[in-house]
Amino acid sequence: MRKYKTFTIIPTVEATPDYSAGDVLFSPTEIPEFFTSKNSSAQIVSLFLIDKVAANTSAFTLYFTNIATSFGTVNATADAAIGVIEEVQATIPIVAGDWVSGDFDNANTCAITSQQVNGSATIHRQGIGSIVSSYNWGWGDRNRTRSIYIAGIANGTINIASTSDLIIKIGVKYL
Repeated sequence: MRKYKTFTIIPTVEATPDYSAGDVLFSPTEIPEFFTSKNSSAQIVSLFLIDKVAANTSAFTLYFTNIATSFGTVNATADAAIGVIEEVQATIPIVAGDWVSGDFDNANTCAITSQQVNGSATIHRQGIGSIVSSYNWGWGDRNRTRSIYIAGIANGTINIASTSDLIIKIGVKYL
């Protein structure tokens, strides 16, 4: 069994109008074969993001969940039912300061690991290191799967130029 694996996700986002704080950035997007079995766990150890809009340093939060149920309408205020929220296993906030602006002419990048250097101090990143499981507590054995879903909610105004502007690479460690 592999100890580490990386997954690449290109969620579908809306190009217009701009997103506002609290808007659903993208609906839950399946990451198939995320877990090694229907009874396993994994640790999220890193994120690498690419935003093809070079001017963006977008702030948003990623949500990892067992189910594909909507958090609400994309590019409208999030309005998830309590049952949907209960299925969230981990959140990872992406803040404007995480982005490296202008490192490429056509895109910005963001790399987040368990140990981030902030000036001279090393800090632990919220959400990185979270353990996620194939077990869905609310549905028991009826909904064991090897997939996980990822969704995003904007934390501020976000300008998207194309429906495929955001690329998310997730590094996991199998337990």
